[in-house]
Amino acid sequence: MKEPAIVAPRSPAAPRRRGGGRGQRFALQAGFFVAVIAFWSLVRVADVMSTDALPAPWTVLHRLVSDLGTSEYWTTVLDTLRSAVLGLLVAIVVGIPIGLVTGTYRAAEQSTRLVVEFGRAFPVIAILPVMLLIMGSTYEMKAVVVFLACVFPLIIQAQYGAQSVSDAVNETVRSYRITRLLRFRKVVLPAASPSVWTGIRIASTMAVLVSIGVEILTTVPGIGHVVMQSQQDKNSANAFAFIFTAGVLGFVINRLAQWAESKALSWRPPIDAEA
Repeated sequence: MKEPAIVAPRSPAAPRRRGGGRGQRFALQAGFFVAVIAFWSLVRVADVMSTDALPAPWTVLHRLVSDLGTSEYWTTVLDTLRSAVLGLLVAIVVGIPIGLVTGTYRAAEQSTRLVVEFGRAFPVIAILPVMLLIMGSTYEMKAVVVFLACVFPLIIQAQYGAQSVSDAVNETVRSYRITRLLRFRKVVLPAASPSVWTGIRIASTMAVLVSIGVEILTTVPGIGHVVMQSQQDKNSANAFAFIFTAGVLGFVINRLAQWAESKALSWRPPIDAEA
């Protein structure tokens, strides 16, 4: 009889070194940023486009540094943030509880599905003329538009998180006759937290983008309104300086949301592929 082959046990895989991966990603991102600036400078030196349409990067940098020392610059940034944060906070307070409830109970989800799907697919900018007629060109109007843009993604993410509870866990909860409040605190909320925080991270960036978009199309003060005025005055350097500010603002808010998510979900194992 042939003896069975002896298979040596596999050695455990060595843990990945996250530091090297992060350093490599940073180097790639920085290299691509430098390449974009170099291409921009080359286009400007070659005089392919007029300075009214595309100013030189050094001109934009000089203008941005000059704007940073003025109170008008920071007032403009705060005007954009004020409505964006207000609309986002109201959307979080309203959207997450609705999503958790409708995701937990099938009847509630089925009865609200049509409204949620319609609200998610509806372009919020299309309702802007109606909001202007009702509320005028005010900060409150801008905050309401931001709320409408953010609340439906939050509802859907909360629903998805609440529905991620497995059938086995639900059957166990029913068997032990655990109260609804305890089930929500100990089962639904922990299971839905990762999805909810993903929705908050997406909505936080969306709030800034929608706020700036409303400012471009209306006369409400903010970054978008300054960009529009600068283009009309053929002050492209100032327009690009505030466009760059908008990009930095969105980047910082996204990073802050990621940091808050990592602190709130510290119990979750780290993801190696996370940027």
